[in-house]
Amino acid sequence: MKNYLAVDSGGSKVLAILYDEDFRPVKTCRVGSMRDNTTSPALVRRNVDTLIENLGLAGMEIDCLTGIVDGGLPERLRSTGAYIRSAYGCGELEAGLSAAELFGDALMALSGTGATLFYRHNGHADGLGGYGASVSDEGSGYWMARNAFGAAIKDSEGRGPKTLLTDLIAEQLGSPGDLRGAIFRIYGQKAMSPVACVASCAPLVSMAAEAGDEIALQILRDTGKVLADQLLAVVRKFALPKDLPITISGSVWRSHRALFDEFAQTLRDFGLEREITVPAFEPIVGVIIRHYHSLHGKFGAEERERFLELYKDFTFSLAK
Repeated sequence: MKNYLAVDSGGSKVLAILYDEDFRPVKTCRVGSMRDNTTSPALVRRNVDTLIENLGLAGMEIDCLTGIVDGGLPERLRSTGAYIRSAYGCGELEAGLSAAELFGDALMALSGTGATLFYRHNGHADGLGGYGASVSDEGSGYWMARNAFGAAIKDSEGRGPKTLLTDLIAEQLGSPGDLRGAIFRIYGQKAMSPVACVASCAPLVSMAAEAGDEIALQILRDTGKVLADQLLAVVRKFALPKDLPITISGSVWRSHRALFDEFAQTLRDFGLEREITVPAFEPIVGVIIRHYHSLHGKFGAEERERFLELYKDFTFSLAK
């Protein structure tokens, strides 16, 4: 049996799927981030070793390693005696577009722990954003959570309006009723970097918004608008046609519908009327779909239904 390994390495987590020559999943694994711009070297090494152990990769013959790979994973695999017959990169753009079953020209707004706005057109691919948490990463989950922390701090210090985010963040970080104490728990975590810890609070914005918190709703709208503004900057900067297909990628899009609606409305106001393609799969499956498409030159309705069954734990949908 041939073994293929797909990896999707992000700023907060890594997903990996070991699959066979019939594209059936054999084992799956989720570990913390392997990116050195968000994670300490010691934690990267621990996460790499955990992935190898959980998937049983030590000493294995891997026919193809593909995806978004960080943390020196190939080198660490080889040090265990594993043999990687072939490897090819599949960046965030390729993974996201393939997850949306878009194999030609398109625009894509990626928002997870970080955020990058991409295009592919006439054989060229590029993008804007993605500067990392230390600089900005506007429109990312980390950026959205930072705004939530800012609102909560202003509330707790009497410098801003009341918001449910104050108590939600304190509870999430294990210090109910003590926001200051909760915030200082972020630093020195053994299993999670400060960036990942902050980004993990992004879903609290959706929770507060669903409870009617106007501050949280505005943070969601601001996130949607800044992502749309950046995507429009891509269109202008690279002189792209307005009728390119548009898709989205990343965990932030699973949050409250207000974010997506603001994003879509901002694009329409500019004249991008094309309906946004919401992917059926997470990017990790997009890596595998790209592999399938490269071998067979197609990915139609029959393949889609089969993959929906095989990878039902890795499907994607918007918040309702």
